[in-house]
Amino acid sequence: MGSFKVALEQIFTRILEDARLKAENIIDNALKEESNIIQEIEKEANLLRQDIIARALADGEFVYRKEVIGKKLKAQEAVLQEKRFQLDNCFREAQDALFNLDSHLYRNLISNMLSKIHLEGEAEIVFSPDDKPRISQDYIHKINPRLKLSFTDNIRGGFILRTKEFLIDNSLGSILANVRQSLEPKIAQILFQE
Repeated sequence: MGSFKVALEQIFTRILEDARLKAENIIDNALKEESNIIQEIEKEANLLRQDIIARALADGEFVYRKEVIGKKLKAQEAVLQEKRFQLDNCFREAQDALFNLDSHLYRNLISNMLSKIHLEGEAEIVFSPDDKPRISQDYIHKINPRLKLSFTDNIRGGFILRTKEFLIDNSLGSILANVRQSLEPKIAQILFQE
């Protein structure tokens, strides 16, 4: 379990650093775009303001402020959407990195997860068809002879364990979704330096 944790931390560190650099670049570009948008908005708003002042000074100031605030909010929304995209991408890359571990490390990961589950009867263990080259019935029988191997397109990495009494979803997507809530604030802080 310790080597998996170290490998996972190294993968997250590498992905986080790459994502942080991408995020900085994207955020810098978004901030420049936001500045250009704000400048353009201010130019448009000034023209609008002059026209409105000619009609009615009191109404003109209100419309000007409303227009500037609306444009600024749109620019901020675009930056927030980009940050959400970067966070989602970080977790997708983490899942890809775990799924693409070399066969030995991936099998160790699977063995560690299975060692924590105590079965009293027969069970079905379901993997992605992409795992066929590195997960075989012989390998599964060495871990637990009561496990029957099958494959489904519904997961990518990790496994689902089914018995008559319960189902355990240890797919990589499910595991990352479970830890995402606790990791997301830390990752966002690293990516966006907030």
